[in-house]
Amino acid sequence: MARHNYKMRDVSYLKPSKFQHYLTITEVARACNRDISWIRKLEAEGKIPTAKRVKRGELEVRLWSPGDLREIQTILAAMRPGRPSSA
Repeated sequence: MARHNYKMRDVSYLKPSKFQHYLTITEVARACNRDISWIRKLEAEGKIPTAKRVKRGELEVRLWSPGDLREIQTILAAMRPGRPSSA
């Protein structure tokens, strides 16, 4: 699996004060060693918990709780790479 070397930028200013301990999609992707697009796809397919959406002006920020992150990591650890069998 390819390791991504994202430069982490402080985005805490995008999080409302009650969500400061929540994680953005970039932080989740880094913690799970996955690409951001993969996290978006899994969320859209309903395979991982849906993020809370917070509007910040015109921007909508996805935020996952620390508990959601643990659940996502468990789900991803159980996934097997490759295509499902056609049986």
